[in-house]
Amino acid sequence: MSTPEQSSPNTSPALLRSATLIVCAIVALTTLPWIWMSMGRFGGFAWGMFGFELILLIGCLMTILAALGKVRVGDAFPMAITCLLGTILVGAVFGIHVDARAVVGDNPQIGPWINRTLLFRFGAIGMLGLLATLDVYRRDPRSWSLVLRSILFLIPVIAALGWARFKGMPTVADATGEPSPVRMILFLIGGLALGILFSVGGHLLIRSYEIALPEAEPEKNTNNPS
Repeated sequence: MSTPEQSSPNTSPALLRSATLIVCAIVALTTLPWIWMSMGRFGGFAWGMFGFELILLIGCLMTILAALGKVRVGDAFPMAITCLLGTILVGAVFGIHVDARAVVGDNPQIGPWINRTLLFRFGAIGMLGLLATLDVYRRDPRSWSLVLRSILFLIPVIAALGWARFKGMPTVADATGEPSPVRMILFLIGGLALGILFSVGGHLLIRSYEIALPEAEPEKNTNNPS
């Protein structure tokens, strides 16, 4: 029987690892006041806030250890960052937006810090997502061409959603208020076109990550048949 190989050290560039370490350290620091306040500051133990912030703190510390090379992740450093992104997002929604807002109430001193914390956490998600993407895309130049092509397909979709958000959905009724067959057909064709553009753009975006992280080849069985 073959013994499992020891995981390789972090292969990501030092600059990306250092930037990740800094962002993680700042996010970890933002959890400490909320953890402290959850332990009786609002008239009781806020278990939801405490639990989500503690999990986020542990996630940040684990990612810091990975960035320092104390936890060996090899080529999977972007995946480690992605796992932390999910932890930050879940904690921001359920720990801060839901539980902290409920227990803080209309406290004028602490209330404003809820939105400030949320804005910072979403900013950290964007920054860490960018670092993970750069770490992936540096491995294969084809990733950049694929993501640029993806953007070209997704721009019309984003523009249409923005237009619908501010102007409202187009109506299929004519001047008399009756459904217009021509407008209904145009609406369906437009929706189908946007769906195709979104599918192609999304596929190219996913593909830009896949080619930079090829699947490991299955280990060949060297045992001779009896």
